[in-house]
Amino acid sequence: MNALETQQESIYNLVPKPKYEVEKKVMYRSKYDPNSPLVGSTFGLHGTTATVGRGVNELKKSCTISSTFGPYTKKSDSSPSNFLRKGSRTVPNLQQKSQKPFTRSDAEFKPPVPSSDERPIMGLKTNKSFITANAVDVILCETKVKNKGDVNYLDKEDYGKIPEYLNRVKAEVKHEEEAIKKSVIQKMKEKEAPARKYVQMDEGERQALIEQLKLKWDQVNSKYQKICHRTNNDTIGDIKRKEAQESQLTQLEEDIKQLSRPGPLLILQQE
Repeated sequence: MNALETQQESIYNLVPKPKYEVEKKVMYRSKYDPNSPLVGSTFGLHGTTATVGRGVNELKKSCTISSTFGPYTKKSDSSPSNFLRKGSRTVPNLQQKSQKPFTRSDAEFKPPVPSSDERPIMGLKTNKSFITANAVDVILCETKVKNKGDVNYLDKEDYGKIPEYLNRVKAEVKHEEEAIKKSVIQKMKEKEAPARKYVQMDEGERQALIEQLKLKWDQVNSKYQKICHRTNNDTIGDIKRKEAQESQLTQLEEDIKQLSRPGPLLILQQE
């Protein structure tokens, strides 16, 4: 039913409309006492502002909580006879282990020095040839390996040169690039070969085209000569106009040069 039908007289207005009972929600009541003072309030403190932070009824009456680390669990004994005595908190003396005398083994001692009363045995001789014995010992001993010292990498043959594997990788990459380039060029030639057809331009047509290009060059040059003497180009339009005329003159000269070459001129035939 739209708004127009409700404003005008209609039979639908006689139909009784259903009535819905609105449920009334329970009134919210705080669990805290509404008559208690505000949190952290300073009203009614009777000359003190040392509040705990939860209201006026809980005042900070003593400093016992803040005098220790953590919550206060035990009532302090303030008796003057109970004070900290020297050595009452020290660790009890540990039992000292019995020390054994230090002794050395006989193997660690060198043979004793001869006494002043001891005399050496005189007249002892030997038939051993020390020269021959030394020669035999030298012949039978193993050859000692001389220390050649640290390796000097500056003396290597390939020092300062490009490693062989890098040259090999570069050659492989270059070979692959050339193969890809050749295949792309071959495919382009195959696609363009049947579609492109060149025909020779008529000599009269070429001369007429050259004359038209020269006339065009004269027109552009006449305009360019009027502004080329300016040394101060104040506006951006003058600068762009001069650059455009210079590029146009250069392009016309290049076209005239291409058409004036000796020999036949081939042009692409448009289908």
